[in-house]
Formats: sequence, structure tokens, C-alpha cells
Amino acid sequence: MKINWRWWLGLKPEFACTPLKYNYTISVVIPAYNEEKSIADTIRSIKNQSVKIDAIIVVDDFSSDKTGDIALYEGVQVIRTPHNMGTKALAQNYALPFINTDLFITVDADTILHPQAIERTLPYFNDLKTGSVCGFVIPQKIETIWERGRFIEYLYGISIMKAAQNNVGAVLVSSGCFSVFRTEVVKKLGGFKQRTMAEDMDLTWEMHFNHYKIFCAPDSYCYPLDPPTAKIFYKQVLRWYSAFFQNVSVHKKQLLKNKIGFFVFGYLLDSILNPFIFLALLSVWIENIILAFLLYIFIDIILVAIPCLVKASRIGMFWKTLGSVFSYPIIRFVNIYIFWKAFWNEWVIGKRLKTWDKGH
Repeated sequence: MKINWRWWLGLKPEFACTPLKYNYTISVVIPAYNEEKSIADTIRSIKNQSVKIDAIIVVDDFSSDKTGDIALYEGVQVIRTPHNMGTKALAQNYALPFINTDLFITVDADTILHPQAIERTLPYFNDLKTGSVCGFVIPQKIETIWERGRFIEYLYGISIMKAAQNNVGAVLVSSGCFSVFRTEVVKKLGGFKQRTMAEDMDLTWEMHFNHYKIFCAPDSYCYPLDPPTAKIFYKQVLRWYSAFFQNVSVHKKQLLKNKIGFFVFGYLLDSILNPFIFLALLSVWIENIILAFLLYIFIDIILVAIPCLVKASRIGMFWKTLGSVFSYPIIRFVNIYIFWKAFWNEWVIGKRLKTWDKGH
């Protein structure tokens, strides 16, 4: 397993720093259900890209608001489903027959792209085995505790965890909010599956099993609207964790034979053991539980804050990050609770999450 030092410095691999070998045609697909408040900004950010976009397709998933009308006013192609498809996977699949470009991009209808976001992913496709490339996610708004905590999660998770996965060619998720796909690969694999609540994770793993490469471009920025309230945050994370367990159940045999299994099962083990590590720390300091709790929080903040502040200084968000890092412990404990609830529902009592609820 070859380790590339460039990843740890936040740099692209050498092959992705060379000029483009191919002149790709590009389509963008935006699945949208009742997104009238954000769809125009998303479309405009795509029109403002530094590379030519051959087609922008909005899949109006039987919205009851003006999503489709606004998209038409913005001058893009709109296809309306005959009924609400129920999942993003099926909405995206509805667009596949309309895509005839070399690459296509999925963008959530509440996500804005940096003007060079797409351009910065293209060099990774110099490797003909590249199936997908995702970007670096930063919340559009970083105001509430939940948005601030999510911001820190992204900085830490992408800068450290995803960089490690990049380093060994084992990126676990080509993020649904913004990813670039080689069209022929997606069609060959049968499109986006509806068997789990995370079609992006499902397709990413299938690409790995079929020997395609997935990368995360650390300088390709996208800006989704993340949950501003506890209620919306809870619904989103419950869907993410439930989908994780669903995907492990679907792919468990293949995971045992593929290097991404090391990260999947490692993450699973770490998440299961974390509460017990916390309880063990409390037992050592049982005479002063408050001190033990504060010590745990302090260590956690330090370990997370250092790499986040390094990344933040590179993107001009140092002070925003410093002001947000203390929201992270709250998010962390909420995540632990939701993880165990999803674990209990999906794997213990078999109460499988089947309904797509974005939360807003």
C-alpha cells in the first residue's frame, strides 16, 4: 500500500497537477424537491463555473412549490417526475437517460459551488480508472451551534480522515452534495441504488469493489446549507448513520475483501468503543466526575482543534474556526447518541429507516 506524502500537506497527487489530457463534456444534475428558496443560487453558481458546462438538468421531484418554475426561469433543462420518487437516488436515476456527456455532476439544490470547484476536480480524471471525485465541504452559514459544530466536523473529517483515505485510495463516500462522476461507469454499475438511504456511499463502495478510484479534491469547495437547528440536525444525522449500517449490511462480504473495509470496520469499532472509553475515564476519576468530564472534553477539543486551525488558516477562516471549535463537543455527544439509536434500530430490533426526510 503506497503512502503519498503530498496528501498530508493538503496537496494534490502529482498526476492531478498535470494539464488535462482530455477535453471532457460535462453535465450537472440537481435533484430538487421543494427547494424554491435555494435553487436559483445553486444554478447561478454552476453557470458561474470557470469551465464550460454543456448541460444543467434540474430534476423537479414533483415539488409542490415553485422549484421547477424558478429553474425554468434560470434557463436550464427541467424534467419533472410523474410523482415524488421518495429518495434522491431515484430522482437522480430519472435524469440518467438524459445525460450523454463524458462526466456528470450531482449537486444538491441547496449547495453553492466555488467558481473553480468543477475545474479543480477534472485533473483527477487524467487517470482513466477514476470513477468519481468529490470536493471539500464548508457550510454556507456558520452561525448556530449546530452549523458551527458541523463546520468543525467537516474541517477535521475531510482534512484528516478523508486525507488518510485519499492517501491509500480508500475514500469512503463521494459526497452527495457535490460529486463528479464518469458517466459510463455510473451507467455500467446500474446507476444509483435505492436499497439504502445513502446512495452516494452505496455507489462509492461499488466503484471500489469494481476497481475504480475515488478521490477528494481538497481545493474544490462546495457550500451546502447545513442544519441550523437541533431538530433538523437530528433528522439528518439519523439518516446518515442509519444508511451507514444499511450499507455495511448490504456489502459486508465485499468489505472483508477490500481495503475500504479497514476504514469501515475501524470507524464502526471506534464509534462503539468511544462511550466506553469515556466511562472508563470517569471510573478512574470517580471522586471528581466533573473534573473527569472536563478533562475528556479538553483532550478532545485539542486533538480536533489543531488540524482544523491549520486547514482554516489556509482558507482564510482561522477566526471563524476558533470561534466554532467549542461547539464541537456538543455535536460529538449528540452524534454518539444518534449513532447508538441508529445501531439499535437497524441492527438490533430491525426497525429500518425507509423514509427520506431532509428535515426542512
